[in-house]
Amino acid sequence: MNINRSALIIAFVVTALIFASSITIRPQPTLAAASAAVTTGGGKSTTQKAFTATMTGSEEVPPKNTKATGTATFVSSTDGSSVSYQIHVANIKGVTMAHIHSGAIGKNGPVVVTLFKSASPTGTMNRVFPILSQGTITSANLEGPLKGKTISDLIRLMKDGTAYANVHTQQNPKGEIRGQISTSASASASTSGGSSSASASAGY
Repeated sequence: MNINRSALIIAFVVTALIFASSITIRPQPTLAAASAAVTTGGGKSTTQKAFTATMTGSEEVPPKNTKATGTATFVSSTDGSSVSYQIHVANIKGVTMAHIHSGAIGKNGPVVVTLFKSASPTGTMNRVFPILSQGTITSANLEGPLKGKTISDLIRLMKDGTAYANVHTQQNPKGEIRGQISTSASASASTSGGSSSASASAGY
């Protein structure tokens, strides 16, 4: 009888320990989910916005008869305080300036950012899309109707399709090639973010 009673007590104790152990190691999915929400929910957005423009003489107003072509790529910083860019051109000579203008398709508008300016015009640029200029645009570089405003105002113009890239030459001082800036499918455009000036470096 004493042996049976001892066996029952031992069995009871073992069962209680197993039950207690299962409660201790049970995961807490609700708490884990809440912690993840706090960690991720409080962070800033890291979305970059990318824009491109394909420049040709036919886009100029009035159109220009030229074999010159170019591309412009723009990518906003993760905090939206700047926009990095690269300007590539080909089959063009005597480049003096490049700008972002405010204006819809078929309309000429004022300069809002200077992307390239040189007292000495470039030579002939006939390689496969060499870099004319690259750099980073900040609010300090905004001019014309955007002077004193923020980079978000520039991004809004580009998103709305009311900004265009324009490359000026000696032969065509008002612009030889032009392209409307539009949203790109990817923010992986190759740009240089190491400069604080909108016309920081030229690659010709």
